[in-house]
Amino acid sequence: MKRWFNIAFPAVIARVTEGYGFAVALSLILHVMMFGVLLVNWSADAHPKIAPPVPISAALVSLPEPAAKPQTVRKPAQSQVEQKRKEEAKRRAEAKKTAETKRKKAEQQRQEQERQRALALKREEERKKDELRKKEEAARERQELERRQREKAQKRKEQQALEQAMAMEQQALAAAQQLEHDQLLQAQYAALIKSLTSRYWSRPPSARNNMVAEIRISLSPFGDVLDITMLKSSGNDEFDRSVIQAIRRASPFSELKGLERRIFEQHFRRITFRFRPEDLVK
Repeated sequence: MKRWFNIAFPAVIARVTEGYGFAVALSLILHVMMFGVLLVNWSADAHPKIAPPVPISAALVSLPEPAAKPQTVRKPAQSQVEQKRKEEAKRRAEAKKTAETKRKKAEQQRQEQERQRALALKREEERKKDELRKKEEAARERQELERRQREKAQKRKEQQALEQAMAMEQQALAAAQQLEHDQLLQAQYAALIKSLTSRYWSRPPSARNNMVAEIRISLSPFGDVLDITMLKSSGNDEFDRSVIQAIRRASPFSELKGLERRIFEQHFRRITFRFRPEDLVK
């Protein structure tokens, strides 16, 4: 019982002495006791009584050491405070560790997001570069194709121009040859007509050299004389009439039947002759 009292009483005292309430209560108790002592002394002085001496007996009582009470009272409080401090420090450490873990995790997530963002940007940049490269290659291929097409078109034009020039040259050569041939035929048939006319011409007495009678003859494809027109008189009617009579006597000029129709239409449908007396002399 005494051991329990020595253990429990300091604990009770420690709980009671926590805070300011115990000090206020103890102060009130002390004041009441002092007031009671003063009242008792005042009453004794008013009615003094003489009491016979009373024998006093003394006995040794062992009391708990006064120095042990503060230690037994303060130790549990300090232990609880230290325990609370340790628990608080532990909670703070755990909170700090948790916060540090969260911070590290957030930093890792941020770094991962930054890495993913940088990787996405790099992929996008590579995609754009690849797309730009493909566009440039397509543009170069298109330009090369257009250049080849232009070269082919230019060569085709040059070839066509060369062929056209050669064709024109051939046509010109053929035309020149045809013209030369036509002129030769024209000269031959004109000389033939003039020769036939001279066979049937009789020189009038009044005809003189250097007289010129210009006459236009209209012919049919069979050589028949359709019309004779005096374009320019020689100034001598007898010479002019003799020429016209000679033409009529010589017709038809059947040799014109073998002439090409083109040459006939171009040169002999209407033909002009200049007759001189000296040219008609046999």
